[in-house]
Amino acid sequence: MDLNIKNTPKRARKKDLILDSAANIFSQYGYQNTKLEQITNSLKLTDKSIYYYFTSKGDLFIEVILRIQDHLEELITNVESMECDHLSKIKFYTNKAMSINGLILLLQFPKSILDFAKYDQIKINETNQYVHWTNWFLAGQLDGSIIKGNPEEQRNFLFGSLFYLHHWSTIKDNDNYEQIQPFIETMIDRMFSTKYIMSS
Repeated sequence: MDLNIKNTPKRARKKDLILDSAANIFSQYGYQNTKLEQITNSLKLTDKSIYYYFTSKGDLFIEVILRIQDHLEELITNVESMECDHLSKIKFYTNKAMSINGLILLLQFPKSILDFAKYDQIKINETNQYVHWTNWFLAGQLDGSIIKGNPEEQRNFLFGSLFYLHHWSTIKDNDNYEQIQPFIETMIDRMFSTKYIMSS
């Protein structure tokens, strides 16, 4: 099937709607339990119309993940340009990243998609983004905003904590996240802030 269809604004909008719906439904039901009909039904599309954009459920899942990573990469670029200490950068990044639709899917890769060609790009993106996180912790130790420690372990601990909270609270929009945002900022301070330790 030739998927090199003309990328008109209307088609681009429809593709975005499909990706948004897929991110929601994959997050709610998991990859294995999601059917393409659930996604098309949510958008009032015919089942076969999704194949104008994606060859299979696996292809759609891959594109959802790549789109999430694109959002994270754009956010990383914005954070890198900020003029503040690195603990503040981590907090800002966390606040924005936690509201990205489908974020929990980054920890839910089904084995059946590991052979997809674009999976290699996902792993490259993941490695590059982990490097940024690690460097923020290292730089935070140098600027005095973050306590001393192994920056990779600090990154992994925060990363795991955030994904657990994201999954536990089933965040689906900014309004829901805003309810726990103060708690998460306090959590980051308690775990990593030198100011918090000095004032306690």
